[in-house]
Amino acid sequence: MAPGGENYRAYVGPPQQYDFMGATQFRLVTSLGLREDHHLVDIGCGSLRAGRLLLQYLMPGRYTGIEPNSWLWQTAVEQEIGQDVLDIKAPRFFDESDLSLAGVADHSSDFIVAQSIYSHVGLDLLQSSLAAASRCLSQQGQFLFTAILADCAGAANKTKGSAYSGWLYPECTLFEEDAITEACQQSGLHVQKLSWYHPRQVWFRAVRDPDMCLTTHMVQQLGTGRPLFDTRFK
Repeated sequence: MAPGGENYRAYVGPPQQYDFMGATQFRLVTSLGLREDHHLVDIGCGSLRAGRLLLQYLMPGRYTGIEPNSWLWQTAVEQEIGQDVLDIKAPRFFDESDLSLAGVADHSSDFIVAQSIYSHVGLDLLQSSLAAASRCLSQQGQFLFTAILADCAGAANKTKGSAYSGWLYPECTLFEEDAITEACQQSGLHVQKLSWYHPRQVWFRAVRDPDMCLTTHMVQQLGTGRPLFDTRFK
């Protein structure tokens, strides 16, 4: 199974890393304070790579998935978690490709996650998505997202997102860090680059309240999330 293939695990990325890519997101959000009574929006939830863990953890009605390819999460329900979990946890799913978060109420989200979404968009979708996330975040909310920067491994042949518009999948786009910072600022978000491990991209954390920015000590306490004793990530 190749990344981007028709299998529900492969469609969202390297299938041999499906477990890790879900687990690392779960570890990051819980390390940053996610608790069971919080509301979380999973942009591009796909085949519930992280959602299968988050659904089990969060209280009913606290998980919202955004995914235009609804067959992905529907197949994951059949193959990964079962209908009973859906019945108990009562998540919401919205089929949208414009990243507008139209079904999410203003200032209602404690956490928003967009893992490997901005690696497939142009500047227009990056800007509109950041604006939507800013609208939906609570005052103390946190937005965690990844992007490919020019110095990431394998970035040399990627399309420049700042000169592109719309979606590009399964191919990838890259952004300059300054472009991401500027787009966040335009949306009223304060952004920091994280040292949290990702095999191909860079994690960012954006907040509406500047007092929620991480201090140097907090960054040290958070750590890197780098996996140990796993030959897939040497």
